[in-house]
Amino acid sequence: MHDGPWVPADGRDCRPPGAVVVAIFVAIFVAMLGVMPWCARAWANGAFPDSSAILLAADRPDEIILATNFGLIISEDGGQTWSWTCEQAATVSGSLYQMGPPAQDRIYAISTSGLVFSDDGSCSWTRAQGLLASAYATDAFPDPSDPLRVLALASPTGDASSRVQSLYASLDGGGSFNVLMFSAPAAGGLLGVETARSAPLTLYLSMYTTPGLHPKLVRSTDGFVSWTIFDVESDLGQSGFRIIAVDPENPARVYLRVLDPVGETLAVSQDGGNSFTRPVHVDGKLTAFARLASGTVLVGAITAGVGEGFRSTDGGVTFQPWANPPRLRALAERDGKLFAAGDNFKDGFALAVSTDEGRSFKPLMVFEQVSRIKPCAQAICQEGCVSRAGVMLWSPAVCEPGGRGDGGGDASALPARGSSCGCDTAAADAAASAIACGLGLAVAICLRGASRRPTRR
Repeated sequence: MHDGPWVPADGRDCRPPGAVVVAIFVAIFVAMLGVMPWCARAWANGAFPDSSAILLAADRPDEIILATNFGLIISEDGGQTWSWTCEQAATVSGSLYQMGPPAQDRIYAISTSGLVFSDDGSCSWTRAQGLLASAYATDAFPDPSDPLRVLALASPTGDASSRVQSLYASLDGGGSFNVLMFSAPAAGGLLGVETARSAPLTLYLSMYTTPGLHPKLVRSTDGFVSWTIFDVESDLGQSGFRIIAVDPENPARVYLRVLDPVGETLAVSQDGGNSFTRPVHVDGKLTAFARLASGTVLVGAITAGVGEGFRSTDGGVTFQPWANPPRLRALAERDGKLFAAGDNFKDGFALAVSTDEGRSFKPLMVFEQVSRIKPCAQAICQEGCVSRAGVMLWSPAVCEPGGRGDGGGDASALPARGSSCGCDTAAADAAASAIACGLGLAVAICLRGASRRPTRR
C-alpha cells in the first residue's frame, strides 16, 4: 500500500490543484447524471449490447458477420468498414444465428417468429413454412454438406397436450419443413441437433425425460431410419445439455455443454455417445468453442466476469489452460485466421483476429466503428439506429443515408486496455480531463451494473 502521492518515473507530481479537485467531483456528479439515463435505456430490454456468433462464408473471404443481440454487423471488405442491419419484425429476440454452406450462404436465426432465414445478407427475412409455420422453433442445424437440407427442433403452438418437441427436416434449404423425423416422449423434450460433416447420415440429438431431469443422447447412423438412445446420466448427472459440435473428421467424437447445478462442464465422447469424459469444468458459463483446421480445440468461458480458456491438441482427451483469453462470446476460423468475439466494453473489442491459434489477438472492430446502416435496410433500421446513437453505441452520423463514410477508425489504434486519465494532461486541460475521468467512472459504474444482468444468447 502506498500512502503518499503517486509520482511517475520522470519525477512529476501528479497532485491536482485544489480547484481541480473540486472540478473533478462536480464533473463526476454531472457525468453520472448524464450517463445514468443511458444505463437505463441500454438495459430497457434486459440485455446490454453484446455479441453471440461469428458467421464466415467459405466462398466470401472478405465478408465477416458478427451476430449481436441488436442485429448483424457486417464487413464486406475484410474488416475495413462495417455496416449494420437491425432486428426486424421477423428477427425480434434473434438468436442462434448460423450460416448454411456455399454457394447460397443462407443465414438462419431463431426468433419469436420461429425459424427465419435471409438470402440477401440480412436485408430481409422469411419465416420457414410447412410444419414449422405454426410451431415454436428452439434449434436448427443447416447441413454443412448439403445446402438443401436443414434440421429443426420445434413444438406445436396449440394445446399444451400437443406440444411434443420433434425433429423436422427441410429439403429445400429451410423454406419449408414437411418431414417429421423423431419425437421426444411426452414427458421430456429435445435440446439440440447436429449432424457429422464427414458422415452426413449420422445425426445426434440431446434429449431429456421427466419427472426429474434425465439426460439421453439420441443417435442415428443410417440416414434417420433407426435410432439408438443412450442413457448418459451416469456420465453427465441429472443435468440438461446441448450439443456443441461433432468433430468434422471423426463422427464418433461429440462435444457437449453440460449445465451443472453449479457451473458448466465440457463433456466429450470418443465412441459415438456410448460414454463421456468431463475434461473441463468452470464455475461460470462455457461461451465459445472452435475446432481448428489443425485439430486444436479451443474452449472459452466466463466466470465472475473474467475470461477463462482451455486448449486441447489430442482430440479433446485432455485440455490445458489457455493463457489470458478475452471474455469470449464466440470463435470461428477461416483460412488460418481465428476470429473471436469479445466484450466490447471490457476487452476493448467486439471482434478480434488471431493468426497464432489464439495466443495473441489483434482488435478488428468495436461497435463504435459501425459507419452506416446497410443501404438495403436504411428505412427499416433508421429509428433503431438513432436510438443506439442516443445511448452512445456509435455516432449519430451512422444513421444518415450513406453513413459517416470513414469506416469508424482503426480498432488496433484504440488505447490499450487499462489506460486511464492521469498525469499526461497539462494543467490547462485539467478541467477537461476531470470531465473525461468523471464520465469514465460513470460509464464504469454503468457497465459494472450491466454485467450482473442476463444477456440473451
